[in-house]
Amino acid sequence: MDRLEQKRKQVDVAVSSLNTRHADDIGGGRLTVRTCMTPAPNCIVADSTVLDIVQLYHVKRFRHLLVTDARRKVLGVVSDRDVLPFFGAGVVPDEVRLSRITAAEIMSADVITIAANAPLSDAIELILNNGINCLPVEHEGRLVGILTSTDLYVVLQSLLSNVENPAEAALV
Repeated sequence: MDRLEQKRKQVDVAVSSLNTRHADDIGGGRLTVRTCMTPAPNCIVADSTVLDIVQLYHVKRFRHLLVTDARRKVLGVVSDRDVLPFFGAGVVPDEVRLSRITAAEIMSADVITIAANAPLSDAIELILNNGINCLPVEHEGRLVGILTSTDLYVVLQSLLSNVENPAEAALV
């Protein structure tokens, strides 16, 4: 099962639980960041090179990498947009050059994070108000997940499916 299909199943369970008697066990009858985030995201260290990052993007096929220390404290975020200038028009990728530039040099260090137990609506507000596409999720100061715009699209798809096809949604 691919990553997107796993995410759909995770979100469908969270959404379908909103109207069940077990809702209090899952999120207090509301969607929380924890119920929709991607747990245990792939991370890199600050001295990872742009070449390392590009290789990870190709293998893992995602758009954001979190930069953490040994204790899983978030130091920064590197997005595909941070790497794109190394591959622009007229630029020939040079592996030697890419292996000399570190994540610490290109990452966004002013990272906005959110608590795992926060309402999903708070996360959406942060994403919209700050023009960002991902939120590292923390619990007690340690990284536990990531919430991305793709995760929110899956939530929207699940909610719309429940509204448009309530009989089918009850079977999940």
